[in-house]
Amino acid sequence: MTFDIKDTLFTLLTLDGISGHETALADYMQQQFSATAHEVWRDRLGNVVARYGSESPDALRVMVFAHMDEVGFMVRKIEPSGFVRFERVGGPAQITMPGSRVTLNTEQGPVPGCIGIKAYHFAKADERTQSPSLDKLWIDIGAHSKADAEQMGVRVGTPITLYNPPQLLANDLVCSKALDDRLGCTALLGVAQGIRQQPLAIALYLVASVQEEFNIRGIVPVLSRIKPDLAIGIDITPSCDTPDLHDYSDVVVNQGVGITCLNYHGRGTLAGLITPPRLIAMLEQTAREAAIPVQREVAPGVITETGYIQVEQNGIPCASLSIPCRYTHSPAEVASLRDLGHCIDLLTALAQQRPESFPIEPIPGTLQEHPLL
Repeated sequence: MTFDIKDTLFTLLTLDGISGHETALADYMQQQFSATAHEVWRDRLGNVVARYGSESPDALRVMVFAHMDEVGFMVRKIEPSGFVRFERVGGPAQITMPGSRVTLNTEQGPVPGCIGIKAYHFAKADERTQSPSLDKLWIDIGAHSKADAEQMGVRVGTPITLYNPPQLLANDLVCSKALDDRLGCTALLGVAQGIRQQPLAIALYLVASVQEEFNIRGIVPVLSRIKPDLAIGIDITPSCDTPDLHDYSDVVVNQGVGITCLNYHGRGTLAGLITPPRLIAMLEQTAREAAIPVQREVAPGVITETGYIQVEQNGIPCASLSIPCRYTHSPAEVASLRDLGHCIDLLTALAQQRPESFPIEPIPGTLQEHPLL
């Protein structure tokens, strides 16, 4: 069976799922994993886990993960006029909100809408050039009253997603909402297809995680069951080939997946990842041997679950693979199908390595080294 990267990605992009409302994505990922995995389960929080490779209880456990949720909004109040006030879920770029099209995902089905903007003809000078604050914005769903909106199924707490169907651009680029992190979810499914008939020496766990955009910790409940020896996250990172970022970093689209050397929360270093040098070396060596292009990145302002996994799970080595993406957290993110393919190839090659190739240190204070080293 041939894995179609574009079709899989576009299918995932048609599904909506802000943090805490990933059910449609989880159903799809679970269905796809079930065709190839030894075992698939979903935990109480909604994380989907698929197990591959060695079934030995002493096998090295490698966890590869990507988050299913996307940035979006939630209904906070319905005005008597039928206009909808909303709150952010995650970090959608506020400057892009006015005029954006959205989908309200009600229990009765999707309701289309748009984020209103003051009529240009009546706007004062500063209102024409400055983005309004969140409390000055509203969503227009065409309702003529609060009762009318409620009749459509809109309630306080209704999840809202950005609306921008995926389209292909030149040079294998894709433009869409929610490439963060449907690219990573596509990579998981690509790896699942690539290893489905391979006898792996490691136990590989592919995890589609929840609530990354909300609190970055949605994957934590998975750790107690898997107890991984090493974890690798797949996510996006800002591509710095646009006019505003060309002098910031060398990470650009269509030049391969990024290997994170350092990332941390942009408003402080209370959480983040410093990738162990030996793990970076292993990833780069695997890439060289398979002729897969990669890029190194240092990304302040970017944070993923790896920042918490390493301290939650015995200080295990963690790495992040980053797919370069333009216009992050906007309705029109842009990324490369080639980079996505290279990410899949690298992880597939990594999964076929021998256990002794992985840089795993024995737990300090124990008399016994890791059973596979």
